[in-house]
Formats: sequence, structure tokens, C-alpha cells
Amino acid sequence: MPDWLNLHELQLPSDVVRRAVFNAMMETFHVFTLVLVRVSGMMTIGPVFGQSVVPANVRVLLVLTVALVVTPALQDHWQLGFRKLDVDGNGLLEREEVPDHLLDRYDESVTRTGRLPGSPLRPSEFVLERRLPRTLLDYLLSVAGEFAVGLVLGLGVFIVLSSLSLAGQVIDQQSGLALGEISNPGLDTDGSITAQFLYLQGMTTFLLLTPVNGHVLVATTLIETFQTLPAGDAFVHEGVLEYVSNLVHLSLLLAVQVTAPVVAMMTLVSLTMGFLGYTVPQINVLVVGFPIRAVVSLVVLLLVFTGAARRVVDEVPVVLKALGGLLSGTG
Repeated sequence: MPDWLNLHELQLPSDVVRRAVFNAMMETFHVFTLVLVRVSGMMTIGPVFGQSVVPANVRVLLVLTVALVVTPALQDHWQLGFRKLDVDGNGLLEREEVPDHLLDRYDESVTRTGRLPGSPLRPSEFVLERRLPRTLLDYLLSVAGEFAVGLVLGLGVFIVLSSLSLAGQVIDQQSGLALGEISNPGLDTDGSITAQFLYLQGMTTFLLLTPVNGHVLVATTLIETFQTLPAGDAFVHEGVLEYVSNLVHLSLLLAVQVTAPVVAMMTLVSLTMGFLGYTVPQINVLVVGFPIRAVVSLVVLLLVFTGAARRVVDEVPVVLKALGGLLSGTG
């Protein structure tokens, strides 16, 4: 038998193979847990996924499924991230095009290729290698950053959609319907009838967004963050927090725009009832005014509720695009 067919001589040391397999498994499992945490952050408070009406076991299954699908495809996401960072589209990634949080990765890739510092890289040369944490504290910090990224995306959309609930509360206070509060299972709180109606109508419009449904758009934005924000490098900087703070002001502004027609009509009704009570004292303004305010508010709400929900939901793609760009460093 020829010497090159001697299997004993070709066999590699078992400990080397075992160590290589173990390291590969640990790297994959580490990345899987980080992807799992980032998706969990969005599922905690995001629209549809984060509502209490969705059973916890269903949300856990969704998180595990998304993480299992995304983890093996991270290498493809990095190649898509190269195209996103290549602003001029010449197929070369220059240092000026790289976000600050990826500069050390860029320098490592340049050093690995043996080129001079600052040299442009081709797609095959820009590799975002997986990094195992050195200590438990490093891993916990990575987990916190991943959870914060998913939480911010879900929170941004939730703040915008919550303007409909606020608008409904104001409308019911003006019309007198706030006396009949009901339980809102979606938000696990008590709210007025109109507040829950507007919120559910807004969620329906959100789910039926065109050309991409709202829940798919949120999940897509989250997955796209892996293109330029590798697992383990996630963080939320001050610009993202400032933008989320501005979303609170935007939510209040949207609520005012939705309630403006009803509040204006309620003001006219109040002036009319006041003038009527002054000129005809025999009329019980309180008894007569309550059904009039309720009917007028319902009529006005019937005329404007479709456009009001659409006005709020149309802000969701803008908010997701802005948050995705800020988190990835490309916005």
C-alpha cells in the first residue's frame, strides 16, 4: 500500500480538531445569543409583537426563529453593508466612508491585507470577524447594547402610534365620553372608548401599509442593522437618544393635529350652549348639552378618523429609516 494512503499518518491530532470545532461552535453560539437579544429588545415593546395580547410563548418562538434564520446569513449582511457604506459606488471602501464605530475593524482589515494605513478595501477584503468576549463583564455589556438597539427601534414606533391613544383621550374628555373607560388589552391599561378605537384603527392601518406591511418593515429595519452594526458592537449613542426624545414631541404634535377638528367643534358647541343658557334660562344646558356634544364629536370623528390614523402611520417609515441610519452610523 502506498505511503500516501496510510490513514494513520494522514489523521490529524484529535485534540486539535476538537479544539477547532469547539471554538467554532462557541463563536457561532455567542453570535446567536447576541442576535437573539437584539431581536428580543424589539419584541419587548415594539408594535404588534410587544403587546400583551400576543402570548409570551409565541413571542419567544418568533425570537428564536428570527435568530436562527439571521445568524447563518450574517456574512451576506456584511457584504450588503459594504455596498451601503460605499457611497460613491466605485467598489472600494475608503476610510472616510466608514462610520466611527467601524474604524478599528477597517484598520484591522487593512493590516491583514498588508497595505498601507488608510488604503481602500475591496468587498472580499473588508471582513467583520467575530469577537469573543474576554470576560463576563464584556459579554454583559454586549448583551446590554444589543438589547438597547432592538428596544430603541420598537420604542420609536410605539411612541408615534401612542399619539392616537392620547388623541382619543382628549376627544373623549371634550365630548364627555371619558366617563365610560374600558380596559385596553393591547396596552394592558384602562382607556377611553375613542382612544382604544383610534389605536386599533391605527394598528390596522400600520399592518396594511403599502408597499411593505408595517410589522415586516420594523423587522426588516432591525435585521438591516446587522449590515453595519455587527453583533457584539451594538450601542446606542447620544444622537439616538436625542432623536427618541424628539419623537415624544412629534407624538404630541400628531395628537394635537388629530384632535384639532373635534376640539374646534366642541369649542363652538360650548359657546353656543353658553349663549343659549344666557338667552333662555329655562333650558337646562347641562342636560341638553351632553347629548349634543356627544353627537357632534362622533360626527366629526366619523369624518376625520381615517385620515387621522393615516397621518400618524405615515410617519412610521420615516421614523424607522431615521433610527436605522442613526444606529448604523449611516444616517
